[in-house]
Amino acid sequence: MKTSYLIPDITPKVKYASINGQNYELKAGESILSFVKRHFGKETIPTLCDAPNLEAFGACRVCSVEVSRPGNGQSRTVAACHTPVEEGMIIQTESTSIQSLRKNIIELVLTDHPLDCLTCEVNGNCELQDVAARVGIRKVRYPEGKNHLDRQKDTSHPYMTSDLSKCIMCYRCVRACDEVQGQLVLSVMGRGFDSQIIKGANESFMESECVSCGACAQACPTSAISDVFQSKSLVGQDKVKTVCTYCGVGCNLEVSVKSGKILSIQAPYDAEVNQGHTCLKGRYAFKFYNHPERLQYPMIRNVQGELERATWDEVYDYIANKLKKIKTENGPDSIAGISSSRCTNEENYLMQKFIRAVIGTNNIDGCARVCHSPTALRNAKDFWYRCSY
Repeated sequence: MKTSYLIPDITPKVKYASINGQNYELKAGESILSFVKRHFGKETIPTLCDAPNLEAFGACRVCSVEVSRPGNGQSRTVAACHTPVEEGMIIQTESTSIQSLRKNIIELVLTDHPLDCLTCEVNGNCELQDVAARVGIRKVRYPEGKNHLDRQKDTSHPYMTSDLSKCIMCYRCVRACDEVQGQLVLSVMGRGFDSQIIKGANESFMESECVSCGACAQACPTSAISDVFQSKSLVGQDKVKTVCTYCGVGCNLEVSVKSGKILSIQAPYDAEVNQGHTCLKGRYAFKFYNHPERLQYPMIRNVQGELERATWDEVYDYIANKLKKIKTENGPDSIAGISSSRCTNEENYLMQKFIRAVIGTNNIDGCARVCHSPTALRNAKDFWYRCSY
């Protein structure tokens, strides 16, 4: 007798939630904010305390939305950034009550914020300014606070400026220092209107243990913490995406350029490698690009010890002849090679192959293994050698 088997349906069930009256497919683990952003774009729900590379925090409540269930007319207001989206959830992002709530929140924020936008260094690129326009602020109904007048500007740091009179207590700088860089230099002191961001034990930027990564400056939605060199508000600038050349990690950078000059460097949040973060060198050490001593073409030192411009063919011949002479007179082990982590894997492979197969020695190393210890030691020896003559 033939036996029949019932094959279970293992097709995953598609789940939906409603946004402003229209059903959309949801994914497991999504918050309401990420769910709405995925279908409508990042500008749909305004936020102040949210950042792509930070955990959801729910401090500002500007991202508030109304949610309800089918058959249940009762709705509640929740913060979209950290509320999980659920199957069947009905989400209203632009109801009259939500628009009124967001406007009221921004008005309260502005009571303790100096309204000197025209002279602010981030005018035109301020998130608070954008959100205030987005929710329709024309005037502030509440009396102006005075706390921001007592907070002095901290210019002790060579790369970052701290003007906490413009702080809106979104905690993004504190969280970036903790979650992104892992330094815990920034924290919060006080309660209520007296709350303020402090560095270390309420010290200046320079006195604290800040490592100058700039994560706080990039995270700040106002100019409470900003880069000294940044000119993000200048009109006519171009944004150029490039790769940092300082090490082999390959961090992506977004460089603001105007008239051939670098204005600022930010780390794009959509970069797979560094995801909105970079080190001190990648963010601030960019003045070398137009340094007058930067080499722009190959040169060979003449008998008088002066460098003269040469062609690439002349330089290659010079290097080959010198290596042959050293190998003949002193043997292959008198030659060593140090490869660079800035090169590709293929270039590093060719370097070790050249040293082993052509030169005939195993004296090959790379700065990726021990950072820049071998190059730093060699440069130090060269320095003291030159100084002794």
